[in-house]
Amino acid sequence: MNPAKLIAGLARHLPENVTVYHQTPALAMRQENGGVRVTTLQGTIRADQAMLATNALSRELSPTVSRQASMATYASITAPLTPEQRQRLPAMESWGLTPVNAIAGATLRYTHDHRFLVRQHVDPALRGVITAGQTASAARQHLALFHAAYPQLQDVPLERTWSGTISVTRNGAPVWGRLAPQIWTAGGCNGAGVSKQTIAGTLLADLAMGQDNPLIAAMQSLGQANVMPPSPFLDIGVAGALWKERYVGRKEMPA
Repeated sequence: MNPAKLIAGLARHLPENVTVYHQTPALAMRQENGGVRVTTLQGTIRADQAMLATNALSRELSPTVSRQASMATYASITAPLTPEQRQRLPAMESWGLTPVNAIAGATLRYTHDHRFLVRQHVDPALRGVITAGQTASAARQHLALFHAAYPQLQDVPLERTWSGTISVTRNGAPVWGRLAPQIWTAGGCNGAGVSKQTIAGTLLADLAMGQDNPLIAAMQSLGQANVMPPSPFLDIGVAGALWKERYVGRKEMPA
């Protein structure tokens, strides 16, 4: 799945009563007159209710969402293998391997159009920023990992590398539900955003609109994420947690 194409496709096919504002960061949000006021560089938006779908970055608008941390993840995909390059491999259909430890290990997939996809490496991104240098470094690691796994494909280059943030919580529980009388959130994806957050967002809309859905109780039974400390304690804690995960999963780390 191409994440950029997914987002662009969803934006293009939204119903007519939905307006998408591109390149319009929300700078502040507050409750007033029984509704919510969101301030942007281009103007102000007022609504009866607001939903935050910004995961760990939500804490910039609502400090009460300080129960999740933003982490950077990276993925790369090779150019399609030529018929000659495919002859160097056993005959195979598309497949995927997922590590037990997602911090230390690597995800490797062979796609239906004869590409290899590599996902490996996690960095703290507590302020939501991933630099071009970090992404370039991850690309070099991915290429080295791929060539180590398939030394017969040294002439296969990476075609694209991309990065993005995920939201993690201390206890694995989501940040979900009502934050204030008119403000709601569905966050804390813990690295399973597309599947988990699609369900979480649907149920949050039902809850906000007072719709009866038996799965709301199942969502609430997952509990709430534990509070995270402020920086610099959060920075130290995240660095220590990553070190621990890499040590515990060191046997899964690529050589």
